Amino acid sequence: MSASSDRGMWQVFRQEVRQIASRRALFLLLVPYPLLLLFVLTATFHQEVPTGLPVAVVDQDGSTMSRQIVRMIDETPDLAVVAKLPDLSEARKALVSNEVYGIVLIPPEMERDLLSSKRPEVVVFHNSQMLTVGGIVARAAGAALGSFAAGVSIELRESQGQTAEEAEAGVNPIPVRQSPLFNPALDYTQFLLASSMPSVLQIFICASAVLAISRERRDRGGMARFVADGGCAWRALIGKLAPYGMIYLVMLWGADAIVFGYFGAPFRGDPVLYLLCSLLFVSACLSLGAFLGLVSDSPLIGLGYAGILTAPAFGFVGISFPRMAMNGFALAWGAALPLTPYLQLRIDQAVRGADAAMSLPAVGWLVALWGLYGGLALLLVRRQARPHEISAGELSG
Repeated sequence: MSASSDRGMWQVFRQEVRQIASRRALFLLLVPYPLLLLFVLTATFHQEVPTGLPVAVVDQDGSTMSRQIVRMIDETPDLAVVAKLPDLSEARKALVSNEVYGIVLIPPEMERDLLSSKRPEVVVFHNSQMLTVGGIVARAAGAALGSFAAGVSIELRESQGQTAEEAEAGVNPIPVRQSPLFNPALDYTQFLLASSMPSVLQIFICASAVLAISRERRDRGGMARFVADGGCAWRALIGKLAPYGMIYLVMLWGADAIVFGYFGAPFRGDPVLYLLCSLLFVSACLSLGAFLGLVSDSPLIGLGYAGILTAPAFGFVGISFPRMAMNGFALAWGAALPLTPYLQLRIDQAVRGADAAMSLPAVGWLVALWGLYGGLALLLVRRQARPHEISAGELSG
């Protein structure tokens, strides 16, 4: 790299820094808005684990055993019995109005049926459209009812002359022990917060690159002047996008500091590989945004392309819905996003503590996306600058 070319790249870099400082809307897009969203996400998941979710109980038995069930449900850390309603219609109104997240219906004559060795049915209603909340309500209520049922069965067997060990073995002949390998506390900081922060940043990174490149196309001299200032197309492109890369890389690492520092989430992997892939993620997002800005006729259209592609990204990366169960369209959409391999590598390194060799496919995926979008952006810059250069040469001749 010659000294003059070096100076050209730094000239473009300094020009872009001045543009960021002088344009209030661009500065807001770069710093305050992403920070505000990161703060909102942090405040949202501050509790880390949802607890005390309100549920209603419809106790149609009113017996000692039914009151014991209510106490056991209320004592679970996940649930809180906030209402004891007379009938199911009142409980349904409370569920529809979001006053409660679940309903426990205890049938009449439950205690009598249990003592008569019958099998009364306790029903748990929850809103399955709210998957996370509904899953917590179903799991916690099911665990409380399972413990109650096991206790009653053991008491009945002991009353028939079995020992405590025999009764317990009869109720649970094959004990099943569940041992979560990763995130055993079901901490939503590690599950949702650590994934949603990069998802939000991907949108801002691509949008910033779209605006930066689109501005060059509208300025006097267009892409020809832009390339001439940088000395060549790729140096101009690097100088243009580097300020944004530095800002968003600091924000990404700041988000990691919140997750691993403030919330104390464990980091089990290779920090050097992790930081390298953070750099690749930001670079790939900038390349994608530059490409979208170059293929768009206006900044508004480019921002629309970026929003359509990146806004629903969280649904295609395999966090909330497994990629193995997706169809070809969803797989292709997720594969085109830098967020997908980045989150895969993030989970491998931060949560699972996988060997670096196991993360190499994700690293290669990120490099491929960076090379693809960066290469396409570079070709478009050269192509869009060439007609202006030819006309300028013809005029000088």
